Amino acid sequence: MSAGPSPIVDSTTATTVLVGNAGSNFWLFSPSTGWDLTHPPSPEESPPARRRLTLATTTAPITVDPDKTALIVIDMQNFFLSPAMGRSPGPGHDAEGLLLSTAFPAAREAGIRIAHVTWGITDEELAVLPPVLFRGFGYNQVPAADKEGFDEKKGTKDVGQDMGAVTFPDGTTVAAGRMLMQDEWNTALHGGMQKSFDDSQGTAAPQVRFHKSRLSGFWAGGSSELMDYLREQHITTLLFTGVNTDQCVLASLQDACNLGFDTILLRDGCGTNSPDYARLMVEFNGRKSWGFVSSCKDLAEGVKAARQTPSL
Repeated sequence: MSAGPSPIVDSTTATTVLVGNAGSNFWLFSPSTGWDLTHPPSPEESPPARRRLTLATTTAPITVDPDKTALIVIDMQNFFLSPAMGRSPGPGHDAEGLLLSTAFPAAREAGIRIAHVTWGITDEELAVLPPVLFRGFGYNQVPAADKEGFDEKKGTKDVGQDMGAVTFPDGTTVAAGRMLMQDEWNTALHGGMQKSFDDSQGTAAPQVRFHKSRLSGFWAGGSSELMDYLREQHITTLLFTGVNTDQCVLASLQDACNLGFDTILLRDGCGTNSPDYARLMVEFNGRKSWGFVSSCKDLAEGVKAARQTPSL
């Protein structure tokens, strides 16, 4: 078959149609079963995947190959979630709970890899960090009632600076370390996430972790350790979760989509404290422009259904 572009075919003229380029990257669509994202070598060899997993989405069902799929967890670390950092229970903690109780067990059963992508800046990266990130983490908005001029003011710490000791609710303290830098307490995985990661290391499919120095975990394009890992594992489909939905999760999902990955947002596995319209925008465009929107619960239901068949 020619490696050249193949046009999208009107679904009214065929039962299963090719969407994309037959010689490089394509999906298959069936009006009766939805989207096939298993990436067979060619359309004629579909369905070639030995193991297939179907998930409900906010539009049509999608079928993925678990061997080519990874669950990406963005920024579930102490800086954003620990009460010692002043983080009150909120949407991010709700998402963390669903990941640990629902998505992670389902992913492990299906053989889907779990990859954490978190802030962890090196000194070399800090030296060329753009000013927008210093502003984003080093300046605070001023409440309207307190304004005496500009609506932003300098915080007490910048990215890369030592944050001093922080205190837990029980009165114990810990050195938080340098803000958002690698190998510090503030950039360690949070609570149950760290335990889940540690417990997985002795298993056949240990969780993996990669550091980032921008909002997007994919900003370096094809040259990052994360990209090397995904290529080595022949991963084509990414399930996105983490915090914050409209910031680092979104930036990572967009970049991954532009790099050619299938991107699926698990909306209940994400959290943000931004106004709700920000979350709704991500979910709207998640299904319209960047791929699909599903959920941790849908993943678990898909694995449960597949358990009744020889597909997993």
